[in-house]
Amino acid sequence: MLRRFIAFMAVWLVAQLDSPALAAGRVALLIGNGAYQQGALTNPTRDVAALKAAFDKAGFDVVEARVDLDRKGMLQALDAFEARARNADVALVYYSGHGIEIGGTNYLVPVDAQLQSDRDVKYEALALDDILTATEGATKLKLIILDACRDNPFAGAMRRIQTRSTVARGLARTEAATPNTIIAYATAPGRVALDGTGSNSPFATALVRHLLTPGLDVRLALGLVRDDVIEATRTSPEPQTPYVSGTVGGAAVSVAPAAGETAKPDAEVTGNRPKPDPERMAREDFDRARSIKSLPAWDAFLRHYPTGLLADLARAEREKLAAVDRAPKPVRPAAAPKPSAPARVVALREPRTVTRSVEATSRSDRPDPTMYSRSVWGKHTLQGQPATTKTAHGTLYCLPGRGQGRQCRWLD
Repeated sequence: MLRRFIAFMAVWLVAQLDSPALAAGRVALLIGNGAYQQGALTNPTRDVAALKAAFDKAGFDVVEARVDLDRKGMLQALDAFEARARNADVALVYYSGHGIEIGGTNYLVPVDAQLQSDRDVKYEALALDDILTATEGATKLKLIILDACRDNPFAGAMRRIQTRSTVARGLARTEAATPNTIIAYATAPGRVALDGTGSNSPFATALVRHLLTPGLDVRLALGLVRDDVIEATRTSPEPQTPYVSGTVGGAAVSVAPAAGETAKPDAEVTGNRPKPDPERMAREDFDRARSIKSLPAWDAFLRHYPTGLLADLARAEREKLAAVDRAPKPVRPAAAPKPSAPARVVALREPRTVTRSVEATSRSDRPDPTMYSRSVWGKHTLQGQPATTKTAHGTLYCLPGRGQGRQCRWLD
């Protein structure tokens, strides 16, 4: 119990330290997957390199660039990014590579995926929800950019085991649900984006040009990206129109800060945070110790709160528990001995003999000799000399006679 109480205090202390003042202001994770066994892509790794240089130049606090990741690598990268994004101002994830939509759910495809059936996608790919979850800790802007609408090789060859699922071209329309979130797609839902004939995809080229314009609101920046992509793909067989879904409010928010804009001083940041209420914390800890109902829990509480009304109440509660521990325990009466079983007599009779087995028989319990003689000789008349026989009760002596007229006695 004491360990649980101390663990609670440790968690609270960590929560006090885990503040926006200590978090990185703007963090980005860039993933480019191109080395697929089926449908290899040329530009994703180059797209990531170009964007990383742009983010570094824009002064992002953390820019993690990863290429050609298998599923395990993608999960590890997202886990590490989720920790960095907690309490950051801006958290951005960019993904370039194959994506697939099955049954209305969008998935990002690692380079080791086989996807032989629609059922495999849950175990070999990553759902878009995993990316959204990794950005949830950011406070001002959560931005997911997907250059993953390319015509992938998995859809045509994939066996459909789940009859209600459909495998579509491109990605499905997914609306952002959490506040201050934007999802930017390289093209419209259900359409295919181009990998590009140059060193970068049309979408990545436009992102490098506009997204990190200092102080430019992210919605205006993505609008300029859309215009550039439409113009760049205007003459292609399938023109590309980027699509944006978002829940950002009316306040302007930029991916890159304006020139001269710096992070808020620690004093200002911490001043906006609600200050801890010592009385409320003490009451919560008191209730927690009372629910545990142990002496070590009250001892731990009193070490942290040695004075005041709650300390007096804690001592009273502790004394109640101590009194119960000191009270003599009731002595249970010893169980009464079980009564011994009565003596049993088992008799086996053969003609003119008797064999008796006696478990517990005193001499005062010997049967009447005359009556007992009938079990030895029956009702027959004893003629001639007196008869004597040894039994389990002693030596039986009888004078000649018949039945009850026979005279018998025990000799010993």
